Amino acid sequence: MTMARPYDETIQDAVYHELKKGIMGLHMPPGMAMSTQEMATRLNVSRTPVREAFLRLQQEGLVDTIPQKETVVSRIDLKRVEQERFIRESLELAIIEPFLRNRTPEVLARLKESIDLQMTLYRQRDFARFIRSDDQFHKILFDTAEQPLAWETLMNTNGHYNRIRVLTVQNEITGISSIRQHEKLLELLQHDDADAIRAELADHVRKLNIEKTELQALYPDYFSTGQDLPRIRIAAL
Repeated sequence: MTMARPYDETIQDAVYHELKKGIMGLHMPPGMAMSTQEMATRLNVSRTPVREAFLRLQQEGLVDTIPQKETVVSRIDLKRVEQERFIRESLELAIIEPFLRNRTPEVLARLKESIDLQMTLYRQRDFARFIRSDDQFHKILFDTAEQPLAWETLMNTNGHYNRIRVLTVQNEITGISSIRQHEKLLELLQHDDADAIRAELADHVRKLNIEKTELQALYPDYFSTGQDLPRIRIAAL
C-alpha cells in the first residue's frame, strides 16, 4: 500500500501517523507483531522512517520493542488507562473557565456540528472516525480556551485510554450515551455555571470505569495481564 500524505508532511511523519492511526483504530490490534522491513514494504518506504515511527510510538506506550527481534503493538494496560484518564480529567476541568470567557456563537455552532457528525459516523458504525470526531469536540474546547499545548499533551498521552474507548463505543447503549452527554455539555456550555459543566464533564470522562471488567471478558487478548501472551500476526493494515 502507498500512503497519501499532505504536501507539507515529511515521510517520517506520514509513516508515524499511518501506524498510529492503525493502532488507535484497532486495525492493528494489541498483540500484533510487526517488523521494520514488513512495515516498510507495506507502506512503500525505506526502513529508516519506520524505525523512527516505532521509536515515537514506543515513547507513547503504543508499541513494545523486543531487541533484535520484533516490535509488538502494546496490549491495553488498565493501570495506564487510569493514569491517562486522570490527566484528561485534570486538563479538561481546568479549561472550563477560560472557555466560558472566550466562547462565541460560532464556537457553539462548531460544537453542534461536531455532535451531528458523531451521530452520522456512529450510525455508519465507523468507530475509529467516531472517536476522532469525539476528540474534535473536546479540541474545540481547548482551542477556545487558548490551551493548544495542553491538548497536544493530552493527545500524546492517551493511547491506552483511547483504544479502550474504541472498544467501549461499539456497545450501542454506550455509544449513544456518549453523544447524549455531548449534547448535555453543549447545553451547559451556553451558560456560565462552571460547576455544573465540571460535574457533567467529570462524569463523561469517568464513565469507562464501569465497563472495564466487561471489556476484559469480551477481548481478553487485548489487555495486559503481566504475562507474555501469544503474538498476533495480521496480514494487512
